[in-house]
Amino acid sequence: MLNPIELAWAGLKNYVRDKNVNFSLSDIRHLAYEWMTSLSRTTAIGYINETRKIEDTFKKSDRFIEEIEEELVEEEEEVDSLEEEMDD
Repeated sequence: MLNPIELAWAGLKNYVRDKNVNFSLSDIRHLAYEWMTSLSRTTAIGYINETRKIEDTFKKSDRFIEEIEEELVEEEEEVDSLEEEMDD
């Protein structure tokens, strides 16, 4: 969910699902319009902020993986050099 539009789309679908009782296309169109026109600035900002939190989590995870990867590569190089010494 790195796109606030996905969160908004989920909000719209939930709204229509909860309010849709007749299952007609015109009702769905009306409910979608109703949701979009009632979307508050606060809610829209909330979608953006939630996306930023998720993005920050991914960035932290990437940094952590890069650190571990460097350590693993260094350890592997040490093992390789020890094995070479033992073979000689």
